[in-house]
Amino acid sequence: MRVFDLTHPINSDLPVYFPWHPATRLEATANYADNLCVVHRLSIGTHSGTHIDAPSHVLEGGLTMDAYDPSLWYVDAQVIDFTPREPNRGISAEEFRMVNLREGIGVIVKTGWDVHFGSPDYYKTYPPISNDAAEFLVSKNIKLLAADTPFKLDVHYTLLKKGIPLVTNLNNMKGLSAGMVKLIAAPLLITNGDGAPARVLAVVED
Repeated sequence: MRVFDLTHPINSDLPVYFPWHPATRLEATANYADNLCVVHRLSIGTHSGTHIDAPSHVLEGGLTMDAYDPSLWYVDAQVIDFTPREPNRGISAEEFRMVNLREGIGVIVKTGWDVHFGSPDYYKTYPPISNDAAEFLVSKNIKLLAADTPFKLDVHYTLLKKGIPLVTNLNNMKGLSAGMVKLIAAPLLITNGDGAPARVLAVVED
């Protein structure tokens, strides 16, 4: 068994791409010399780094993160490898049809774009999942959609209005091959959360 950690580390350098999104701050509030222990204060936005979007992120009155059955966060998932992928080249429904996608499972999209996380043009040049591909994925009754990229706003609406959460900004995808894995995508349990940072792992049986 091999376990792949698909999570961007949380630290004060975690990039923020929109001016209205809070910066991440990790600062010490206790130390060994004065307090006999170390404690840090963490301030982070609900959509920073590797995170999961709930429907309430874009849909008023939509499902919140804490309303999901926790069994959703441990799911069979199919890795679909679209590498190497050119900047801004959208992923079409036809490309998903060609990989014999199974129904009723999670989907992990690998584009190789995780290596650009933190660059100024990360959100401007990533290869997006197209609207028709999003509709196709809905038709396959997928449990959740994960990718090493952000998602377009239209794709947010298409998936989230069906209650299908989006696992965003995966990391360390290079060693993960196409095929079936067990996906552990565990969001912080935030009351009425519109989203949450998450620790995301892929378990591959040898």
